[in-house]
Amino acid sequence: MMLLIIFTLVGMGLGEAIFYDNGWLIGGALGFLITRIIQLGSQVTRLERNIKQLQTQPVSPPASIQDAAPAPSVSAPQELSLEERLKAQGIELPASVVSQERPKEPLQEPLQTAAAQPAAVHTQPSTQQYQRPPRQPNAVEKAAEKLQHYLKDFFTQGNAIVRIGMLVMFFGLSFLVKYAANQGMFPLELRMAIVAAIALVLIGIGWKTRTREGGYGLVLQGGGIGALYLTVFAAAKIYALMPASIALVFMLIIVALGVLLAVIQNAQVLALMATAGGFLAPILTSDGSSNHVGLFSFYLLLNLGILAIAWFKTWRLLNWVGFVFTFVITATWGVLKYEPHLYASTQPFLLAFFALYLSLSILFSLKQPPNLKGLVDGSLVFGLPIVGFGLQTALLKHTEYGLAISALTLAIIYIALARVLWARYQHTHRVLIESFIALGVTFATLTIPLALDAQWTSATWALEAAGLLWVGLRQQRLLPRCAGYLLYVAAVVSLLINGISAGALPIIRGDFIGLLILSFAAFSISFIAGRFTEVLRRGEKNLATIAQVIAWLWWLHAGYMELSAHLPGEQQFAALIVFFAASVAGVTGLSKVLSWPSLASLGFWLLPLTALWALRNFGEGLFIGYGVYPSQGFGVLALALFILVQYRFLWNRRELSSCGLLSVWHILTAWFLFVLVYWEASHWQGVMQWYGTSAAVLWFACLVVPLVALLNLTNKSIWPFAAYPADYKNLIPAPLLLLLLGWFFVACHYSGITNQLYLPILNPLDLAQAAVLAIVAYAIKRGFVNLHTAPAELRYGLLGGLGFVWINVVLLRAIHHYAQVDYVATVMWDSAIVQMSLSILWAICALVVMNISRRLQERKLWMLGAGLLALIVAKLFLKDLSGAGTLAGVVSFMAVGALMLLIGYLSPIPAKAKAIETE
Repeated sequence: MMLLIIFTLVGMGLGEAIFYDNGWLIGGALGFLITRIIQLGSQVTRLERNIKQLQTQPVSPPASIQDAAPAPSVSAPQELSLEERLKAQGIELPASVVSQERPKEPLQEPLQTAAAQPAAVHTQPSTQQYQRPPRQPNAVEKAAEKLQHYLKDFFTQGNAIVRIGMLVMFFGLSFLVKYAANQGMFPLELRMAIVAAIALVLIGIGWKTRTREGGYGLVLQGGGIGALYLTVFAAAKIYALMPASIALVFMLIIVALGVLLAVIQNAQVLALMATAGGFLAPILTSDGSSNHVGLFSFYLLLNLGILAIAWFKTWRLLNWVGFVFTFVITATWGVLKYEPHLYASTQPFLLAFFALYLSLSILFSLKQPPNLKGLVDGSLVFGLPIVGFGLQTALLKHTEYGLAISALTLAIIYIALARVLWARYQHTHRVLIESFIALGVTFATLTIPLALDAQWTSATWALEAAGLLWVGLRQQRLLPRCAGYLLYVAAVVSLLINGISAGALPIIRGDFIGLLILSFAAFSISFIAGRFTEVLRRGEKNLATIAQVIAWLWWLHAGYMELSAHLPGEQQFAALIVFFAASVAGVTGLSKVLSWPSLASLGFWLLPLTALWALRNFGEGLFIGYGVYPSQGFGVLALALFILVQYRFLWNRRELSSCGLLSVWHILTAWFLFVLVYWEASHWQGVMQWYGTSAAVLWFACLVVPLVALLNLTNKSIWPFAAYPADYKNLIPAPLLLLLLGWFFVACHYSGITNQLYLPILNPLDLAQAAVLAIVAYAIKRGFVNLHTAPAELRYGLLGGLGFVWINVVLLRAIHHYAQVDYVATVMWDSAIVQMSLSILWAICALVVMNISRRLQERKLWMLGAGLLALIVAKLFLKDLSGAGTLAGVVSFMAVGALMLLIGYLSPIPAKAKAIETE
């Protein structure tokens, strides 16, 4: 950095001395460019020297610790202790004082032992080193360190005296020219000639001293060439002492002189300076005529010289400098000056530059020494097509297929070069050949979007991505696989960038075919990756699964898009279910044909897809009022196909998947079918306008039929009931039984059918609730829903509670129909007939319960009957007493009293368990 600053300042001084107005700016810029080129050349030379040293010198293993020579033992002079010094002076200390004051002797080990055990030092690092890592230098410290490094290199490496002397001489020369100009001692032409003569003298002295160490001669030659450039530039542009054409010729001569000196002395630095000056020459000597043909012709001549040098020298930096100058200046001219009518005079130069630097990239690899055969200049190999095709885009942007033809031409060129090199250099230049193949494939890929629309571009790229992945896996190379991944992403972006939509005609128009090809390509990638799992790297292990899911999603999206766009709304529900079921049936069948087990796992998608689709349609019907229901259209057939495919899939997976996952899927499938039944029932309830008792009977049938079927089928030794008995006996019927219990209590609010003869118990609603009691009793007996594991008090209490509620409801409905009491809770609560009937009924229930307790000797059951009697007595005095003046009130008291007397006679309290044991 310091060297760059110093020479920039030197250039500013010389520029001010020679060019007067604003000369410091030109001189500083040239000083900066020349110094930077010299630095880059030095770095390349140093790197080449280091590479050669590493290749020629054998790597000697570090000496073993055991072989190390033992360190000599050094005996330190023994220092007398305090006690000994006092004894020497005749002073005796007490023993207690001596034991307290005597310091502990430090643990000393021989140096030989420490040297023989160095591993302990390395294998037992201190805890502090791990807890406190060394502090990293900040940005200021790093900058100071780099500055110190540059200063040290400048003043210590090479011939420092020559460098400093060259700086002093440049300053002196600039001061001399400045003084002579101010004094008017010499005419302007003579001053320019003196500077040119001094520059030539420097070049001559540098040539004479070229063999001296430290680069003495090269420093002088470089300074002389730079001075010649500045002199010609000043004479032509600032002082107009010569025409621009003559100045250009002189600069070309300087370029040739510098390149000749560089090649003879094998000095890349001189070649860089001469070449950079040559590229800047037409810019510095331009007369503003915008003669692009002359400019490009001059650059073509310079690049031919670089190509000639590349035949003898592998100077990568020289190639790169020529490439940067050529294409940067060309691109700048294209942005500022190019017009379509200049195409004929511009395109040949672009093709020539491309051909030259393509040849340079090949020569650089072919001319490497034997130990570096196959080395590739990646910046030039990949930078050239990028820059060249970018400029070609600017030239052909007004044409329709010009860029497509250009991309195809480049693809052919690179593939052909790869084929030629493969025939001769397949073992030594494999990297270059693969680079050309990659570029050829890239431009062939790019041809498609330039010539076709987005859909076909996406389709071609997706198929090409699958092919690249296959090649990469077959050859066990990562680069083609990465290219395939990126190409597939590009295919997706190409299709999505303009939006995906269905066309006017199904399948033919729109993006269905594009989505289909994306899905096919992803399935192909998944299939190929599954066959080459051992080749995949750690980050690619899940490639087969990911590609399979992507392919499945593309297929589902394509089918959904087409069906929703071309079918009326009432047919979409069934059509999508058929599509989902047929797709699952297709992939499961294909998995058997291709021996691709993982493909069959896509069958797990059928249930959630169908359930989500049903939920969406149910939500529309619930909130929007769109009347879709399961049996609409050919919905029954669609659902039958769903059931067939779903259970066929579960049957096929019975030995392949984990039992837990299949168990969950069996449960969810059954519950989903229940939901479909209830969705259908809710639709027909609204259509038929069934409310109250009729609706209650309908929902009872919907709940009881599947529940009774499960209660009977679980006894059969058929699949899936025998394979998953716990699920079909406990989890699947559990919601049905809970809903049935809920329905039982909801049905208590309905009075029963009133438009025909009403018979207590023998009417549909009473019978339905009695059936609930029977089903619960049967479930408890058979152990359904784990009811057998519940405590006996809970099981029998549930049955008794349901029976007590049911018989009360039967009584209330009978009173409603025969006594014309409204079936409303508040009205019946205030009715004396209802209160009398309930009191008598409860007393009869207490009699039955307490009599049963006597027979079973169940003291708890008798206490339950006694509690019911207490409730009756409380009701008599709190509620029935208000109607004591009525016949109903009188009957209540008398009937309850008589029943209580009968209970006391027939059902005394059972003895305690201990008393029975004593007897």
